[in-house]
Amino acid sequence: MMNFLNFLYLVMSPFFIFCGLLFFFMSFFFFSQNFSFLIYWSFYYSSFSINFPFYFDFISCLFMSLVLFISGSIILYSDYYMESEIYKVRFFFLMFFFVISMIFLILCPNIFCMLLGWDGLGLISYCLVIYYQNYKAFCSGMITALTNRVGDVFILSCIAFCFSMGSFNYMNFLSLNDLQFMGIFFVIAAMTKSAQVPFSAWLPAAMAAPTPVSSLVHSSTLVTAGVYILIRYNFFLTKEINFFLICISLLTMIMSGFSGMFEFDLKKIIALSTLSQLGFMISSIALGYSELAFFHLITHASFKALLFMCAGLLIHGLFDIQDIRLYGLMSKNNSLIICFFNIANLSLCGFPFLSGFFSKDLILELMLMKSIGFLFFFLYSLGTFLTVFYSFRLFIFLTFKKVFFSSVEVNTKSLGVQKSMFILFFFSIALGLLGSNLFFFHYNYIVLPFLLKIFVSLLCISSFILCYYFSYFYSIYNNTFIMFLSQMWFLGFLKTDFLKPFSFNFSYFNSKLLVGFIEMNYGFFSYNFLNNLSFYMNKFMKSLFFMFFIFFMFFILLIVFFFSF
Repeated sequence: MMNFLNFLYLVMSPFFIFCGLLFFFMSFFFFSQNFSFLIYWSFYYSSFSINFPFYFDFISCLFMSLVLFISGSIILYSDYYMESEIYKVRFFFLMFFFVISMIFLILCPNIFCMLLGWDGLGLISYCLVIYYQNYKAFCSGMITALTNRVGDVFILSCIAFCFSMGSFNYMNFLSLNDLQFMGIFFVIAAMTKSAQVPFSAWLPAAMAAPTPVSSLVHSSTLVTAGVYILIRYNFFLTKEINFFLICISLLTMIMSGFSGMFEFDLKKIIALSTLSQLGFMISSIALGYSELAFFHLITHASFKALLFMCAGLLIHGLFDIQDIRLYGLMSKNNSLIICFFNIANLSLCGFPFLSGFFSKDLILELMLMKSIGFLFFFLYSLGTFLTVFYSFRLFIFLTFKKVFFSSVEVNTKSLGVQKSMFILFFFSIALGLLGSNLFFFHYNYIVLPFLLKIFVSLLCISSFILCYYFSYFYSIYNNTFIMFLSQMWFLGFLKTDFLKPFSFNFSYFNSKLLVGFIEMNYGFFSYNFLNNLSFYMNKFMKSLFFMFFIFFMFFILLIVFFFSF
C-alpha cells in the first residue's frame, strides 16, 4: 500500500506541474490575443439536464497555472514531510479534493456552480485543520468552519438574487447598475474567506493543520478565494462599498502587523503576514487597481508557499518546536533552508528586485499618486512599515541569533524536497519580473517627485533600523496596551476562550438536559403508550379476524345454498 501511495505522490506532482505549465501558455495566448471562451458541459438524465460552465480567460488560466504549480510542489514536499503519518492516504485525498474545489471556484462563472468550490474549500479545510485530532485542532477547526459558514450564507443569498433575475452567470449582469445588495453580499463573503476584521481570528488558528496544508491554504487556495471573487466581481463594487473595503482592509493590515511584531510562534508570524498582505490586496481592489491586486496575488502565492515549506522543515527538524526564541545558529546547521527562507522573506517585505517588489512597489507608488487623504496615506505607510519590521525581525532571529537550544540538522537530502523548493525559489526571484514584462508592462513607468519616489525606500530603511534595535524585546505582556496590540486586538479569544464556555459546554449541557428530559419523559411515555396500543391492537385484530372468518364462512354458505336451488 505504501509503495502505491508513494507512486501516487510522485505521479500526481509532475501531472499538476505539467498542467500548470499548459495553463500558463494558455494565459499568455489569451492575454496576447485579448481572447476568452466559455464552455458549457451539459449532463442529461431522462428529462433532467444540468449545464456546467467553464470560463477560460487570462485571469482564470494564469491563476490556475499558479495553483497547479504550487499544488504539485507541495504534494512532492508532503511525500517527505508526512512520511511517518499513519493516515497518509487520507491526507493525500483531502489535499487532492482541496485543489479540485479551488479549480471549480476559479473556472466556474456560474455562481451556483461556484458554490461547489466555495463550500468544498470550507468543508475540506475543516477536515484538514482537525487532522491531528486534539483539543486545540478541534477548536481551530470549529472557528474556521463557523466563520466560513457566514460567508456561505451570503453566497447563497447572492444565488437567490440571481434566481430572481433569471440567470446564475455573472457575465449576464455586467451591464446592470442596480446590484448594490449583491455587491454587499459578495464583500462580506470575501471578508470571511480572506479573514478581514472582524473575521480574522480563524486564520492564525488554522495553523493547527499540518504545514503542507498551511502552505497551500495561505498561498493560493482558501484565503485567496475571497480576493479572487472580488477581482472577478469588482463591477458590483460601488463607491460606498469601496470606501468600506479600504477602511476594513487597512485595519486588518495594521492589526496583523502589530500582532506579528510581538509574536514568537514561527507559523503564526507567517500567518499574520498573510493576513497583512490580504488586507493590502483588498485595499488595492477598492482603490481600483484590481489588475495589480491580481499581480500581487500571484507573486505573493509563490514566496508564501516557500516560506511555509521552509518553516515546516525547521519545525520538523527541531522536534515540533515553533518558538523562535529557542532557535539558534540556524544559518550554520540548515544553510539551504535558511537561504530559501530569507529570499522568500525579503520578497515578502518588497526587497528590490525580488518578486514581491514588482507588484508591491507599483501599488504603493500608484497609491501615492491618488488623492486618498492623509489618514489613509498614514495607514498605508504604517502598514508597510510594520510589514518590513516583522519580516526583518524574523530574518534576524533565524539568521543571526545566538544559540538558545541545541538544534538538530534537518535532512533535506530528499530529492523531492529539493525539487519542490527550487521551483518556488525560482518563482520568488523571477516571477515578478516575468509578470511585469509579460502582462503588466503598461504599469512600469510611473513619474513622481523625488521625495515621494524615495519615500517607500526611506520607510523600509527606517523600519529595518528600528527592527535591529528592538528585535530581541521579550517582555511584552506587562502592559495592557501591548497585550491589546499583540493579541490581534483581542480577537483571538474566539479561538478557545469563547468557543469552550459558550459553545462546547453550552451544547454539552443542553444535550444532557434535553436528551435526559426526553428519555425520562417522552421515552417512558412513548414506551408505555406504544406497548398498550400494540396490546389492544393485537386483541382487536384477533377478534376482528375471528369475526371476519365467521362472516366469510356465512357468506360462503349463503352462496352454496343459493346455487343449490
